[in-house]
Amino acid sequence: MDDFSPIHEVSDETLERVFNVNVFGLIKLTRAVVPFMIEHGHGSIVNIASEAALRGSSAGLAYTASKNAVVGVTKNTAYMYEQHNIRVNAVAPGGTLTGMRPGKVSAFGQTRLDEHVADAPLALPEALAASITFLLSRDGININGAVLPSDGGESVY
Repeated sequence: MDDFSPIHEVSDETLERVFNVNVFGLIKLTRAVVPFMIEHGHGSIVNIASEAALRGSSAGLAYTASKNAVVGVTKNTAYMYEQHNIRVNAVAPGGTLTGMRPGKVSAFGQTRLDEHVADAPLALPEALAASITFLLSRDGININGAVLPSDGGESVY
């Protein structure tokens, strides 16, 4: 199956692939940049979670669990490095127009994507970029360990 599979259908290979990218990749990159930020006395990191981490969704186990892990990594890292003036936040986008092509997911996954698009239109990448830019800017200087929904209100349902 694919990233959208429910728990009873998800394969170990899918879990490993999704966690390698969404969680372990994030951890390795953060681990690489934090020493530089400590040395310079400040820094700001914005991770990409998902509205799937904020509510139950049809996103499937691998994706949803990995994005919940992103939230945990974000909050823990924010707590651990606050004394070094390093802020760590996450943005939780909803469906975003990324150019994912049909055929890149299973029939089950495509059905879920089609249902999502029917329920809520896909956001433009520029809207997500604006949320990230805000958290990285001086305007977001007092925000640390937060998860900012950037989902057009999807997470309130």
